[in-house]
Amino acid sequence: MKFVIVITSGPYGDSRLKLALDIAMSVISEGHELSVFLYGDGVYNALRCIKPATDEYNPLSVFKKISESARICFCESAGMRRGVGKSNTLEIFESSGLGELSDMISSADRVLSL
Repeated sequence: MKFVIVITSGPYGDSRLKLALDIAMSVISEGHELSVFLYGDGVYNALRCIKPATDEYNPLSVFKKISESARICFCESAGMRRGVGKSNTLEIFESSGLGELSDMISSADRVLSL
């Protein structure tokens, strides 16, 4: 099956990001195809400057694992409005647009938005 996960929450503040990443890891471990799209405040997850304390949840390490098997895009327009762009994001995150999200959704069997 093809899954798309749209992440709209930032790296810290609530539990939606962790839930989305847990689901993503589960989808990959079951052998399904996955695409991840960061939208709205979710684009903050792509910033390379995020440095969690050693005893805190580290979403970037999970994104790196996910990127080995899945495509991870962030919305360029949402990023521009928040100061997030190619120059300050990790290379595992691909700059993209809502047209790409539309294509992902149209070819997906399941779409989750958190």
